Amino acid sequence: MTEGFTLTARDATGARSVSVDLQPGVRLKIGRLADSGLAIVWDREVSREHAWAELDGSILRVACLESGRNPIVHAGQPTRECRIANGEQFQIGQTQFRYEGPDEHISVPPPEETSDVEEHSYAALSAAKFNFENMAKQMVLLCDLPDMISKAQSDVALGEMLCGLLLNAIPQAVAVAVAQYNDQDVEYLKGQQFQITQVVKPQMMRVQTRDSYEGRFSPSRRLVGRAFAGNAATVHIWSGAGGSGHFTMAESLDWAFCVPIVGESTYGWCLYVSGEGGKNGSPVISKEELEPEIRFTQLLSQFISSVRSVRLLQEQKTQLSSFFSPKVIETLTGGGDVLSPSERDITVLFCDVRGFSRKAERYKDDLLHLLNCVREALNCMTGGILKFDGAIADFQGDAALGFWGWPVPLAEGAMPACLAALAVQDEFLHPERHDGKLDGFTVGIGVAHGRAIAGQIGTAQQAKIGVFGPVVNQGSRLEGMTKQFGVSICMDEQAAEFCRKFMKKEQGRVRRLARVRPKGMDTAMTVSQLLPPSSDGSKEGPSSAAGVATVASIIRQSMAENLNAVDANSVSDDHIEDYETILDLVIAGTWDQALTLLRTFPDEGPKDFLLAQMAKHNNKPPANWDGAFSLSEK
Repeated sequence: MTEGFTLTARDATGARSVSVDLQPGVRLKIGRLADSGLAIVWDREVSREHAWAELDGSILRVACLESGRNPIVHAGQPTRECRIANGEQFQIGQTQFRYEGPDEHISVPPPEETSDVEEHSYAALSAAKFNFENMAKQMVLLCDLPDMISKAQSDVALGEMLCGLLLNAIPQAVAVAVAQYNDQDVEYLKGQQFQITQVVKPQMMRVQTRDSYEGRFSPSRRLVGRAFAGNAATVHIWSGAGGSGHFTMAESLDWAFCVPIVGESTYGWCLYVSGEGGKNGSPVISKEELEPEIRFTQLLSQFISSVRSVRLLQEQKTQLSSFFSPKVIETLTGGGDVLSPSERDITVLFCDVRGFSRKAERYKDDLLHLLNCVREALNCMTGGILKFDGAIADFQGDAALGFWGWPVPLAEGAMPACLAALAVQDEFLHPERHDGKLDGFTVGIGVAHGRAIAGQIGTAQQAKIGVFGPVVNQGSRLEGMTKQFGVSICMDEQAAEFCRKFMKKEQGRVRRLARVRPKGMDTAMTVSQLLPPSSDGSKEGPSSAAGVATVASIIRQSMAENLNAVDANSVSDDHIEDYETILDLVIAGTWDQALTLLRTFPDEGPKDFLLAQMAKHNNKPPANWDGAFSLSEK
């Protein structure tokens, strides 16, 4: 029957909805256009003409049009086409769709060779329609189900519990089974319901029978296939038929029904119940007598699907917590097709532990301690990334890659990544916080900001959450440059601009280091250093116009104070200003003046870098000097 079937669309808040009646043979369009069959005007993630829906008996077929950008999400899986059973839901963009019809069973005539079997299929039955003779007992059993599932340590244990529950709840049942088939076998059973020629063994199956039952019980694969194909409870009654071999593996029984457990976490699961005779000692049972028990089993399957979905979500969140912050996890598990790759403004952060080789040599006879030291270093890096809502894209030995800007774009751009970089640097500067496990380790960090594709990236066989694009390579290059400059954190100009715009003086500071042309690249870039806040009480920010004479006097004063080396914690704002003034002289090609100042400048990595690069050109800017040094190594 197809009369009375409707499709209802509802927005994410539940405040707006629209419904339409479905007619046999009429293909309904779904989209934002007002003249579409079902207009979803509130959802920008729904295309103008996104999909079509059409009744196929009692099943609703839904498929994306070529203009539909986002996929359909059904049973938790993105797809371009699916079949929706009565009472099921699907999603496009941020809009939920529910397909509903009359609560009626559908009689399906069996094939000619099995005409001795009476078959009925039930998509969604109303509990209020039936008089539950065992209602009190069955409801108590359903209430105990969440606790049963939580106590089951495996699918096998859960199957055994459910078998016992079904035998306890359905007096007419003689044998019950709980089975789980893999995806490939489910598809085979769907397509080969009457000509099953290969052995199909469930991944998991538990069977229980009454003590009075003799023999070995095995569910009918054909009945299971019929239930999977229709995505609905399916019953076969053959009592008195005299030819039950087509649909049952136990001729002493008179009927059986199979209920698939619909849901992402229970795909391929089914509940199977078989018995003999009817109520009150009747040798024959009618479909009306079985309907309350079928409905109870359907309710049981819905409970299982819902509770296991919650349990699966909790397990996924636990696993995701190693790679995403709680804020990102809530976005990823909030529904919708958020995992699909998309092009975004992304900030990447590369962290690499330094000093591993020396430490490995020191602890070559205590590899377990060495492993714990590396683990502690990785914990510091990932902890800093997750603290500021970043995502962990990859681990490469003792290095980690984090990124920001997906799945939620950030108004402050690279700021969270820069704060994470400072937090990681601070941990490595204080190894005493980590029981000596970080002794001998330092860290190099590269931060880059630009366009990239982020999301679920990989092949059909193996995929992971990651980021792809030139900005990833640039972040890696910047991490490598920390060695050449002798600093902990290098970043590109885009990341530096976000820091200059949003970073407070008590959070950190920025210093331009040089204009460089990385090896193998033609485009020059400005590399900057990210430093912690000033700790010397000097002026809060760099001067807008520092003269060379002022620079020289500050340098002389610094030398008088025996400031022979400068690290991230002791770099003053004056020092930053003086260095950038010298750097401007280098970029402008005024190398004589720059060299005079550099030779009296406190010793540090960036100073050594400039001196080394100018020395390669005999301390004279080349004829084609454009302000950028071409690097000879990565």
